Amino acid sequence: MAGEFTDYLEADDWKDAAAIVGLIRFFDYAQIPYNKEEIARARETYDDDSEYDEGLDVLKFNAADITDEKLDAFIEDYFSTELHHCAAERALHKAEWPKEEMDFINGKLTANTVMKKIFAKRKFDGTNAEELLALIEENRTVIVRETFRNKSNLYRNFCNENVFRKPKGDTARLKGYYVDFAKKGKSVSYRYDMGLFSSSDSEFYDFIPFAFTIGRESFFINDNSTIRQLVHTNRILQDKCREQRENQPNGIVDTRRVLFENIIYASDFLNYDVEIIKKHVDNSYFETFFLRRESIAIFQQIKNYNVFCRTAKLDDSYVSVLEQVTDSVRNLQLLDDFIVALIKDDTNKKSANNAILIWNMIGLNIQIRDKLQIGGENMNKGMRSAYAGAEKAAAVLKGRNQGNKISSYRTKLLSALIFHDYDRFSEILLSLSNYTDVYFPFAYDLFEDFEANKDAAYTFVSNFNEYSREKTETEETDNKVWDEV
Repeated sequence: MAGEFTDYLEADDWKDAAAIVGLIRFFDYAQIPYNKEEIARARETYDDDSEYDEGLDVLKFNAADITDEKLDAFIEDYFSTELHHCAAERALHKAEWPKEEMDFINGKLTANTVMKKIFAKRKFDGTNAEELLALIEENRTVIVRETFRNKSNLYRNFCNENVFRKPKGDTARLKGYYVDFAKKGKSVSYRYDMGLFSSSDSEFYDFIPFAFTIGRESFFINDNSTIRQLVHTNRILQDKCREQRENQPNGIVDTRRVLFENIIYASDFLNYDVEIIKKHVDNSYFETFFLRRESIAIFQQIKNYNVFCRTAKLDDSYVSVLEQVTDSVRNLQLLDDFIVALIKDDTNKKSANNAILIWNMIGLNIQIRDKLQIGGENMNKGMRSAYAGAEKAAAVLKGRNQGNKISSYRTKLLSALIFHDYDRFSEILLSLSNYTDVYFPFAYDLFEDFEANKDAAYTFVSNFNEYSREKTETEETDNKVWDEV
């Protein structure tokens, strides 16, 4: 079998690994032969005495089998939900069209440059469906090729759109890797010595877009212990993204949410250190992050993931809570600043809108501290003490009709947290204890090591407020988080 193939790719870095996944998806669609059986039977681990199976991380094929006609058909099939003419074609095959549907079709017929060029003088009026369908068929090749090449979340997001289907060049065609020598010249080389410049390209990098999930954020999991595992892991992610797209009225997929929901809820999806590649449509470069087992363990302990799937308006800007949380967990970075910002937002707005979110984020913070080994020994007990103490002190002041005192103390405590004035925080806490005659056992942990027990302070300030609200079923469930830390 090996002798029948003239070309091969090894999954020795993420670029080649992604190209392999894209090529295999194309080969399977077009029924083009490759070393499929070899890949399928390659074992994932080997004893010292076993013979190495080269099918483990090598894709073998014949590049001559990759024709423009087959590739165009694959693009149209694989990205049918992303191509404007496919949406127009599906709508034009209907029996009747209300005004909204006609407007939709006309919008798709002029959605980009190539569609405008072909349909600018032909507007759908409800009687010319066959004419427009024939025009789509006549220009299908150029529509597919140009839309795929230039659409901001397709090929153009990943590669220089001007080198699609061109032979191997001097520099990689990928965004962030490509160099235009006619403009840049020697400036890209160390000490302007072109002999020291190193970059590699491959015509097979054209298949990298087929390996990524498609959205504003696109992801590829470089799970390349074997090609079989590489394809399997990314197929799971791709299938979940497709499933979410079908369940969304607008067809928009939150790829980040799909990725991390799989990590949380699918125990066999990822349980080991792995490299993940991200490409955002607004960035002209790829980002690489290493997802550690410690981070995966934290994700898999999240019981109420949906609480993070929202945006928060802080000052005059909207912040993605999901992005803040996932980035902090994967980097094992504490959420201190974001928690304080949310508490400040509630204080300024005199509300408890962020209370449940803050509660859950503090729970995550505790788990991150545990992985970083900077948590206090009595953290669980201190959290409960802070939560109960805040409620009791607020109740005392409410009973005295001194809601203004609650606001005053809360503002002072929050200010001390913002400026990291922990001595001042402790002084205010003692003053509040004396004023209300409420004992705060957790305070001793703060006096001893404020930094290690800071989450108890966050819990106290967040729960110490004059805003009445009913506890939800979600919050009651989240109260168990301390038993699970």
